[in-house]
Amino acid sequence: MSETTWPCLQDNIDAILADCSQPLHALANGEVAAIIIRRAFPQSECASLIQHLIAEELMFDSDDERVSSHALPTDVVDQFTRQGLNPTASQRKRIDIGTSLGNLGGDQERFFKDAEQTHALFKRLFENRANPITTVYEALSALANGKQVITARESDGREYGPAIFRIHYGGYTYGPHFDSVRLREARSQYEVYKFEHQFAGVLCLQNATSEGVTAQGIIHRQRWYPELEAVLKGKRFYEYQQTNDIEHVQVDLEPGDLYFFNTGMIHEVPGVEGDLPRAVMATFIGYSDDQSEIMVWS
Repeated sequence: MSETTWPCLQDNIDAILADCSQPLHALANGEVAAIIIRRAFPQSECASLIQHLIAEELMFDSDDERVSSHALPTDVVDQFTRQGLNPTASQRKRIDIGTSLGNLGGDQERFFKDAEQTHALFKRLFENRANPITTVYEALSALANGKQVITARESDGREYGPAIFRIHYGGYTYGPHFDSVRLREARSQYEVYKFEHQFAGVLCLQNATSEGVTAQGIIHRQRWYPELEAVLKGKRFYEYQQTNDIEHVQVDLEPGDLYFFNTGMIHEVPGVEGDLPRAVMATFIGYSDDQSEIMVWS
C-alpha cells in the first residue's frame, strides 16, 4: 500500500474485529479506507472457477483474437443484449456475468426479470462447487455486529442480482469516480435507495499482470460532493488531488483476497494489459447505522 495516515483494517476476520469492534461503522464514517480479508476464498478455488467460466463459454482465457474480432460466446452476447449493450462495439473489453442495477435500473420489469435469470445461472454454476458469493455474504455477516445480511429485495419479494462477475481485458480502466444509487443514479424507486451509505465488496479471482505490476484499487480520502462533479467530468481529479493534498490508499490483492470500501469515496482501478484478464466478483452493499438489515446487490 502507499504511504498514508489513512488506515486499513486487514488480515483475517478475527484479527480485524480485534482491531475494531464496529468495522462497518468505521468504514461508513471514513475512519478507515478499506476492510481487507486476506485469503477469504482459496486460491485453488479461484483458479478452478476461472476454468469453469471458460468451459461454460462465459469468458475468454486471454485477450486474444476473439476479443478483438468480437467473436463473443452466445451466452455473453445474450448478457450484453439483455443489458442494452452492443456486444460488437469497438474496444468492448469487459464481460459482465450477472445483472447490473446500473445498466438496467431504468426499467424495473426488465431488471427484475434479468435478475431471475442470474439467480438461475448462479444456482447452476455453483451447484457442486465452492460458491464465492456465499463467502462474501458470510464475511460481511461476521463484520455486521448482528445486522442481517440479505440479497437486496423489494417489499413485494422481488430480488436483485446477488453479485456480478466482471472480466476485464486489454487494460480496462476505471477512472476516478464514485458510486451511489442515491447521489449519482437517484434511483428512488428502488428499496436500496433508503440506505445512507453504499459500500462495494470485491473478491479478486485473477490478476492481470504485466512486468510484475497488477491492476489494483486506489481509494482517495475524498468523499464525493456536488461541486466535485465538474472536476470528475472534466478529468481534472489528479490536479484537484495534488492541489488539495488528498491522501490515497492502494489496495494490493492476490486471488482469494476480498475487500470492502465506501463507494462514496472517490476511487479508481488503473488498467494493466497482461496476458490474462483481470477477473473479480463484485457486489454493492447498502448500510445505515439505524437499519437492522444490510442489503447486497449487483
